Amino acid sequence: MKKAPIVGFALTMFAVAACAPVAPLPGVPTGECSTTGLDNLVGRIATPSLISHAKRRSGASLARVLRPGQIVTMEYRNGRLNVNVDEKNRVKSFTCG
Repeated sequence: MKKAPIVGFALTMFAVAACAPVAPLPGVPTGECSTTGLDNLVGRIATPSLISHAKRRSGASLARVLRPGQIVTMEYRNGRLNVNVDEKNRVKSFTCG
């Protein structure tokens, strides 16, 4: 019995299955960021709990606080929430990237 065709078929099926989309679990961040629905947090103090709450609501996998004059990296990360704050640590806006 020739095993090469069977092994080849099995590897092909494994590769196809690995590319199949997987539905996200409820309540688990998808890594896709959206600032929709975060407007009510603008003007509030950027506490760790507020940042965590905004991160969860946005679906982001990570968040960073950007302060005035701070040097930041410019690479785009789809799953990152940027929290822009003023000199008094009040949230000015949210962006993704």
